[in-house]
Amino acid sequence: MTVQESVLEIKRKLRLTMNGIASADMRKAGMGYKLNFGVGLPALKEIAKEFEKSPELAAALWKEDVRECRILAALIYPQDLFMSDMADLWVEQIEYPDLAEACSMYLFSRMQGASETAFRWIASDNAMTRYCGFLTLAHLLRGGREMGQRYVQELRDQAAAAVSGKDIMCAQAAKAVLERLDGQNG
Repeated sequence: MTVQESVLEIKRKLRLTMNGIASADMRKAGMGYKLNFGVGLPALKEIAKEFEKSPELAAALWKEDVRECRILAALIYPQDLFMSDMADLWVEQIEYPDLAEACSMYLFSRMQGASETAFRWIASDNAMTRYCGFLTLAHLLRGGREMGQRYVQELRDQAAAAVSGKDIMCAQAAKAVLERLDGQNG
C-alpha cells in the first residue's frame, strides 16, 4: 500500500469511528482544528497498530492538518528516527493542548536528544512550545530519566517561574515536573 493509499484508508477508518458530540464539544472548548473527527486516543492507538511505523506515512498524516491524523503521526513515526530538528518543526505547528500532550507523551519524550530539546523549548517565548517542553520533561522524569544536578536546578528554577506565571497550561505542566523531581529526591 502506498503512503497516499494508507492516508486514505486511515481517513476512512476515522470516519467510521467518528464521534460528532466529542468533536462539537472540542470546538466549543476552542479547539478549532481544520477537521476533527472526535476520535478518542484508545481508538487512535488501535488504528495506529494496523499500520507499519513509517516516517513517510507519519509526515503525510501530519501534513493533513486534521486532529486525529496528527495524533496518529506521533504514534506512527519511528521514535529512533525522529530527531530534534523535526520536533522543532512540529512543535511550531501545534496549536492545541491535546496534540501537545499526545506528541510529548508518545514521540517527543522518546526521541534522541529529548531532554536537550525540551530544555530549549522551556526557554521559548511561545507558550505552546514551553508547554511541550515541560510535558516532555515530565514524561522523561516519569520514565526514570536521571538528570545531572546542574540540570535539575535549572529545571527547578524554570518550573518554579512557570508555576508562578500567568500561563495556566505551562504552570500545570511545570507543576508536574516539580512533583516528579520531588518524587525522585524523596
